[in-house]
Amino acid sequence: MQKSTLSLLWFLLGWSTLFAQSDSLPTFSPDRPTQSISPVLVGKTFFQIETGAMYTNREDDVSERRSLSIGTTLLRYGVLSNLELRLESGFESTQLDSVNTPFDTAYSGLGAVSAGFKVFICEEKGIRPALAIVGSITFRHLGNENFAPTYSYPIGKLAASHALSKQWSLGYNIGFAYNGETPDGFFVYSIFTGYKISEHLWSFAEVYGKFDHGDFPRHRLDGGFTYLLRKNLQIDLTGGYGLNKEVKRFFINGGVSWRIPK
Repeated sequence: MQKSTLSLLWFLLGWSTLFAQSDSLPTFSPDRPTQSISPVLVGKTFFQIETGAMYTNREDDVSERRSLSIGTTLLRYGVLSNLELRLESGFESTQLDSVNTPFDTAYSGLGAVSAGFKVFICEEKGIRPALAIVGSITFRHLGNENFAPTYSYPIGKLAASHALSKQWSLGYNIGFAYNGETPDGFFVYSIFTGYKISEHLWSFAEVYGKFDHGDFPRHRLDGGFTYLLRKNLQIDLTGGYGLNKEVKRFFINGGVSWRIPK
């Protein structure tokens, strides 16, 4: 897994020397609240904070897990016009209730810590979408031991988007990931469509999930709204649930994104 991590780093960083995004200020496009990541970068020398809170309930035949993520924050900094660095973590609290035993477990602390980058490839032109490559590594030695993975692991994605009209947009991610517990990787995907209700209000719907050999595919659906308070300040609200019969899962998520002005 260490060789895979190093290979991913070298591959993604190499793209930054081949492609360049315009030096003009890009559209303010936070990567929350969707699971899909936009190909738009934060902008050279700009710093952006995207933070929020999420409640998740997951239930199957043997247990029920209730999780609260508070202050889950993604920090983005534009190093170059075509390269941004990213750092993400937050506070996690989990209550695990077992169906077959009288024992319940509760734990809380700093969640898993991930660092990564986004490399811009090209602007949208005709049928060609806007494209970027996104990579990250989640570290095993950082964060509370109940949330940190056993092994550090990488995730790599290709992010794409289309402006279908003045009101409609389409975006999607495809990639490959590990879970930090086994040496086997799996494919991940997400597809979303957004609709511009007004100058400041957007709605969206999204399907996302993963395909892991040896396990059943996991697919989820979410949707919500974003509201642009200012040109560099946005709030959001999202709800979603799992599409698998074997596991009942739903969540609600709200937050704010702010690109700090120079």
